[in-house]
Amino acid sequence: MFSVFAFQLPFSVCLVWFIIALIKPHKNHSDRLLTSVFALLSISLLSGSNYLFVSPDFRRQVVLNLLLQFSSLSVFPVVCFYIRSLYDERHEALSSYLLFLPAILVTTSSLVITVQLGLERASLLIYSLFNHTIVYDALDVTEKSYVIICYRTYYPVFISLLAASLIYLLSRLFYGKFKFSHIPVFIRGKKTSFVANILCLFFVVYFVMWGGCVIFEELFLDISSPWSITWAILSAMVLFLIGFVSSVPPLPGGYVTIECLRHPFSANKKSPGEYLTGIDSGPVAEVPRSGYDKIMESFRQAMIADKCYLDPEMSIDEISRRLGTNRTYVSKLVNIYYGMPFRDYLNKMRIDYAKELMVDEPDAVIEYISVKSGFQSSTQFIRKFKELEGVTPSVWRSQRKKV
Repeated sequence: MFSVFAFQLPFSVCLVWFIIALIKPHKNHSDRLLTSVFALLSISLLSGSNYLFVSPDFRRQVVLNLLLQFSSLSVFPVVCFYIRSLYDERHEALSSYLLFLPAILVTTSSLVITVQLGLERASLLIYSLFNHTIVYDALDVTEKSYVIICYRTYYPVFISLLAASLIYLLSRLFYGKFKFSHIPVFIRGKKTSFVANILCLFFVVYFVMWGGCVIFEELFLDISSPWSITWAILSAMVLFLIGFVSSVPPLPGGYVTIECLRHPFSANKKSPGEYLTGIDSGPVAEVPRSGYDKIMESFRQAMIADKCYLDPEMSIDEISRRLGTNRTYVSKLVNIYYGMPFRDYLNKMRIDYAKELMVDEPDAVIEYISVKSGFQSSTQFIRKFKELEGVTPSVWRSQRKKV
């Protein structure tokens, strides 16, 4: 009984976090990707677990097999998109969706062959494969195609996508300069930390465990074995941590403070604007010395008094040149003082200025507002405004008029 309960834990955890992600207010691009991740993982875990019970329903497993193939092969690109959105906050290029091609091809081929075989013959094939009693030479062409597509092709594709995702996530950890020494500092609440790095690490751990379960499948066929129970409990713990950390609305660039992790649901009740305002009320970490305060004073003069953010060509390299320092110092200081990367601080300043313009000039067109606020295009302005405020500029202005 305990083994059955333990093996249902990962699915239950995923389902709970999927529901929480689904009903979460103020969804942005990252939130929608996270909802997709938990949905796909829930389907994959539910479909795969049917094999592991004493009397699995193999007719039902024919249908679940199709869901398992698509969900397990699709979750890898979605996880990579989600982690990328935390770092870069950019939508995926159209070419990125080619990563779903393996899932679509394998699932479509399996569906076509399953329809040709029929439910009864397909379930008999799965039963024979599960019990290792299949005689490959005795199969006809359609049955051989089913075995090749559903098993001999699926597993290499799964391992290839798993390996590619691990390489991507590890490269992100390396790029994000993740260090294990950051964890105790983060827990003590003395500085902000990249939630993207933490989630990257958790996904790496889960993918390694998932890959081990697939490669050493024989060890996990008996759900009462110590291997299966340990895997199920550890997987549930990792999935819980992924959901818990990602449930906090991070600042642009993936920053989140330990205080927000302690009260994730109260943080979710705030709008992105309120959340940013609360974090941006003062320094969020101990300020480094060695003259950094002087640089920060010059930075504030340039950005707030001189309104350099209205320059469409403004970048971290340009502001560093004007301050007579290097971009590393500027990036570090903006992260420490404002809890966000320079690019996100720049966009926030522009959005705040645009809101003032829309109040002062209520009849001005959006194109005019975007240009005056320092954005290079109205499309970019609308996208950034919606990410920060939760609504488009037009909706925000109409709501403002009603007040």
